[in-house]
Amino acid sequence: MRLWVVLFMMSAAAMAQTQTPAAADGREMGGFQVEQSVELGYRYVDVTGNKDIYDTFIDQNQGPRVLEQTLSIRSPQHAGALFDDLFLSSFGWGGDPENVARARVSKYKLYDFSALFRRDHNFFNYNLLANPLNPPTSNPNVPVDFSPHSMDIKRRMYDFGLTLLPASRVSVRLGYSRNRSEGPSFTSFHEGTDVLLAQPWNVTQDMYRVGVDLKVLPKTTISYDQFYSLDRTDTDTFLAPFAQYPLTTGANPLMVEFGLPINVAAGQPCNNAVSSTGLANPACNGYFAYSRYLRARTTNPTEQLTFTSNYFKRVNLTGHVSYSSADMNTPYSEFFDGLVTRTRERQFTFGGPASVRRLSTNADIAGSFEVTDGIRITDSFRYDNWRIPGLWDSVETATLAAGTPATLLSGLGTTTSTSETFYNFLGMRTFQNLFQVEYSPVKQFGVNVGYRWRQRRVLEFVPTDEQPQEFDIDRTINEHGPLLTVWMRPMDALRINMEVEATTADNFLTRISPRQRQQVRGRVSYKPGRWGTMSASVNFNESRNGAFDTQYAQHFRNAGFLTTLFPTERFSMDLSYNYSDILQDAYICYNGTFQAPGTIAGACPTFSSSENNNPNWIYSIYENNTHYFSGTVMFKPVPKVTTNIGYGITKTDGNATILNTLQPLGPLQFTYHQPLASVSVEVMKSVNLNAYWNYDQYREAGVAGPTLPRNFHDNRGVLSVRYAF
Repeated sequence: MRLWVVLFMMSAAAMAQTQTPAAADGREMGGFQVEQSVELGYRYVDVTGNKDIYDTFIDQNQGPRVLEQTLSIRSPQHAGALFDDLFLSSFGWGGDPENVARARVSKYKLYDFSALFRRDHNFFNYNLLANPLNPPTSNPNVPVDFSPHSMDIKRRMYDFGLTLLPASRVSVRLGYSRNRSEGPSFTSFHEGTDVLLAQPWNVTQDMYRVGVDLKVLPKTTISYDQFYSLDRTDTDTFLAPFAQYPLTTGANPLMVEFGLPINVAAGQPCNNAVSSTGLANPACNGYFAYSRYLRARTTNPTEQLTFTSNYFKRVNLTGHVSYSSADMNTPYSEFFDGLVTRTRERQFTFGGPASVRRLSTNADIAGSFEVTDGIRITDSFRYDNWRIPGLWDSVETATLAAGTPATLLSGLGTTTSTSETFYNFLGMRTFQNLFQVEYSPVKQFGVNVGYRWRQRRVLEFVPTDEQPQEFDIDRTINEHGPLLTVWMRPMDALRINMEVEATTADNFLTRISPRQRQQVRGRVSYKPGRWGTMSASVNFNESRNGAFDTQYAQHFRNAGFLTTLFPTERFSMDLSYNYSDILQDAYICYNGTFQAPGTIAGACPTFSSSENNNPNWIYSIYENNTHYFSGTVMFKPVPKVTTNIGYGITKTDGNATILNTLQPLGPLQFTYHQPLASVSVEVMKSVNLNAYWNYDQYREAGVAGPTLPRNFHDNRGVLSVRYAF
């Protein structure tokens, strides 16, 4: 708001100094060309249904707003004393979930300064995420009406950049960025049961940049940059109150937390968890306290050298090399007080300092050579190599319950302490190359034939007493395949592009890593005249891995069109449609008393009571298709009145293998309607009165599940006044 006040005062003072009438491209003031706009308004919001889902999707609330603001001051003859160009813009001030402010100031050949501020409010509470789906038949009945992994985080981002002598043979670049995220969030933890944990988010990143550009050779630029970032993670975790019951009676009863899943029939947290008198069963898994303390500090210096050159005739060269070494150090402390019936633990602690280092080197070089006016050869090579060694000096204590049986009311028994140093190493080295030949005999046609090759070597090392020096993973993966691109321009108004690429791998890292991949992309654009444009595109991506125990299959198919028509200044229309089809199927192993249709009981090929205690086998499916359509019509019934009316709809239909009878399909089947309308009236020169209306209706098909329904609808209206010259 302060920024807008300053800008408004600047523009008011400027208007008082001149009587020049307003022009379409601004006003001339003291040798500067000045343009300005500001739109102030008030938003009205009415929401019916699930407000948390509305905030997850939209998060616009009622109140006054600075909807938009711009100020441009330019000196066409570069005659300004301090600056030649000044540009300020912002939107969203007053409470919208996204706020942005930009500033750019430059003086011809001397400096170029830019500043950017962004703020976003990330509210997420889609209540099916991590929900235990407690059955309503359980006694006690404890529904979970929210997502145990919900968040309400505000992020503020600052970016500043200064270039000195931008047009000189030697120019210097300076920069600073800051990213600050904070706010309440929640997560869960499993030990005996799954408990709700409060997680106040507190993460900060600062980055400093300095660079030099050298333009000592014709058509050649060499740049050297140094980056230094400091990341601070101060997000602690502690027990959040949920499903608490008294263990004892009296004025100050001892309370225990049973956790998120309350399904007594399945033994969660145990059978007969609460007595008829309301007392908790002390033989259950339960928590009195839990905390996790973390203070991670990461430094990451990086140096980078790049060059671009067109020095040689018909030859273009670009190159880049960078090296970084990140170091992360953190103390770690974890504490539990309660009962884990499986191990008889009443208390445990984990602690000790941890340190991790990430060393990264990457380089690429690319060049193109024009053999003739119609033939071009290009080649690009890239090298990546990163290594992450880690060390953790851990100290663990475990305190068992005294006496037998072990209950939540048992005293503390014997304590054992264990110290151990954990080493680990993860790394990957990649070589990849793309060679292409482009042939364009005439301006109406061209073809590009290429071949892509990539080799990755992945290493993972976690030493044990049995294997102190052997890699757990040492795998090399070679991928290669051809690509073909064809473009046609049979007439100036019509352009057609088509690209086909196929990739085959001789190995895989995980059983759902694709070994065969095919991709087809196409686009058609047509501009019949100044009154309209039309375009359509397709994108098909198919992936497979024929590992015997997964038979992984995946595809993503997308197609759509966009049409814009503006036959007159008083009428225009935009129409768009998009369709996507997503599939991901694979064999999976699972356990549980419920067996989904198609299950082969006890047939899991990798079943092991010690490593994979999931005996049942089924070919799991995930299928989803989405239709999206939107249309907007602009009409000016009279010269000073502009109206817009539009409609958007998103409809999804899908299916998935369900292993829990209480699990709804949720976002796989929903319809989302979004009509809109607006009217703008020019009441006097440079002043417009505006009214905007938006409506949203989100509705899922099928049952909501054992939690709150996620459907909502809303009306959002804005009344505003806009001043511009």
